[in-house]
This record gives sequence, structure tokens and C-alpha cells, in this order.
Amino acid sequence: MKKTWWRVPVYCLAASWICFQLEVRLLLHLAIVTLPDGSISSDNTRSLIVFGTLFLAVLLIGGLVFFKKIGRRELLVSALIMVLMNISLSLIAYMVQGMFALYWAEFSEWSIFIPQLFYRLGADITNPLPEFLRCLAPLLFVLFGKKAEGGQE
Repeated sequence: MKKTWWRVPVYCLAASWICFQLEVRLLLHLAIVTLPDGSISSDNTRSLIVFGTLFLAVLLIGGLVFFKKIGRRELLVSALIMVLMNISLSLIAYMVQGMFALYWAEFSEWSIFIPQLFYRLGADITNPLPEFLRCLAPLLFVLFGKKAEGGQE
């Protein structure tokens, strides 16, 4: 196997940081609304649209630009490294909370759409399944990898 194990983790971390910066700016302009009584609120539908758009952009840019020439097996190994990192650091962030949780949230932001969609559809916020599925998001990049020649993957 080539030395591609680092590609998905680096891409996900960089994409998350960029998404975090974009979300702060986009949500400020698109999702914050002033109600008739003068109070300020957020529009959850607009927020979900921003999260979904950024999620799809990261997925498509990564899959079609950065990972399309890498074999699926190599992408799977690279994505599994990111999945393990997501799970372990998310558990640490959950236990420690505080500033570490805020910093980790900034570097795992690209996949925030997954749990937000589940919550919007009525999932209980105490249910860990949406956050677990979010940790598995890097595996989606495997779909964009090239098939191995000769029927082997």
C-alpha cells in the first residue's frame, strides 16, 4: 500500500476548519433573524441548508478532486484512521467537555449536517446514534475511490 493513510484525516481536518469559518459567517448572515418583537432567533431550516450545502461540497470536492485516483482499499484504510480518531476524540471531548470539546468541534465540523438532520427529523438529543454516524462520515469517501484493476479491490 502506498503512503496514503494520512490523506483522508488531513483533508477532513482542513475541511472542518474551513467549514467552521464559513458557518460562522454564513449563519450570521443567513440564519440569524430578528423577530417582530425585536428579539433575535435562529432559523433552523436555514442552518440545516447551510450545513447540508457545506457537507455536500466537502464530500464532492474530496471525492471528485482529491480521492478519485486513490484505490478504494487505500481510501478505506485512510478513512478508518479518521473514524477511529473521530470516535476517540469525540469520547474524550464528551468526558472532558470544556475548551477541548470546543476545539475538537471546530476540527470535526464538516459532518455536523448528519446529527443536525437527525435532530431536525425528531431524534432525541440524548441518543448517541446521530453523533456515532457523524464519526463514520469519512467512510463516504471510499465510494469515490477507483476500482482496482483485474477485479481486485
